[in-house]
Amino acid sequence: MTLLRTDAKLPWIGKLALTLIPILLLSFLYFKQSSSLADTDRAKLMPTAGKLIEAAKRVALPIPAPETESERRKELREERQFMLFKDTLASFKRMAWAMLVIFLAVPFGVMMGSYPWAESLGKTIMVILSMIPALALLSILFLTLGTGEVAKVSLIVLGVFPMVCLDTYLRARAIPRQQFYKAQSLGSCEIELPWRVVFPQIWPDVLNTIRLNLGIMAVLMIAGESISAEAGIGYRIFIKFYRTTAMDSTIVYVIWLTLLMFLLDFTISLWIKHRYKWLAGQNS
Repeated sequence: MTLLRTDAKLPWIGKLALTLIPILLLSFLYFKQSSSLADTDRAKLMPTAGKLIEAAKRVALPIPAPETESERRKELREERQFMLFKDTLASFKRMAWAMLVIFLAVPFGVMMGSYPWAESLGKTIMVILSMIPALALLSILFLTLGTGEVAKVSLIVLGVFPMVCLDTYLRARAIPRQQFYKAQSLGSCEIELPWRVVFPQIWPDVLNTIRLNLGIMAVLMIAGESISAEAGIGYRIFIKFYRTTAMDSTIVYVIWLTLLMFLLDFTISLWIKHRYKWLAGQNS
């Protein structure tokens, strides 16, 4: 059979069908189970498709204003409308700030993989930090840094920065030193070697490492928001929806976050594929 060959070439329609099969299967099983529980006491735990659509409209669309409305009720209504997008903006601002700091792990890792002094200085501490579960530091961060944005961003950074730094270091360390000697023979100085020889070769793979850590970043973001926040996806799920057992709204938020993270992952992957076409030939 052609499908059982390791070098099989699938048409795009075949790839699309195989991609959709597990998604459609899981959706079918969920909605079948939710329909069977619709008239039971557990109906709230597995909302039907109709209830999920209503919940999505409730958290994503504007709330119609009544004919007569006090100023206080108007403020509450305006606070609740477009709630999904407001929470998304708040959460992704935190992830964006954390991502900016995490990108600094790349030059640190390049230096560690290029210079013995930088390796001795940074390798051990990065290994130690990578062994500490970031969630174990949650209470410490909030006690020392307060309950503001700095603590939430720091939690994400501490969970991902050491791993990206060590991955970059290992990739830089794997570059054959003969390339250094060749670059020096062509006129490069010692300071240029990490950035003109090492960095261009490992950068696409490091981007893939960062891309694969997006899920961890999302988990740490939600954990920070679930303790203390005024807006955000984790705040809404664990503080607001949990108190009211609004499972339908919770599932809508989970689906929305999953979709956004998938699109972000897909965008980065697509950019790497088209920007660094030589990488596919190197890995084949």
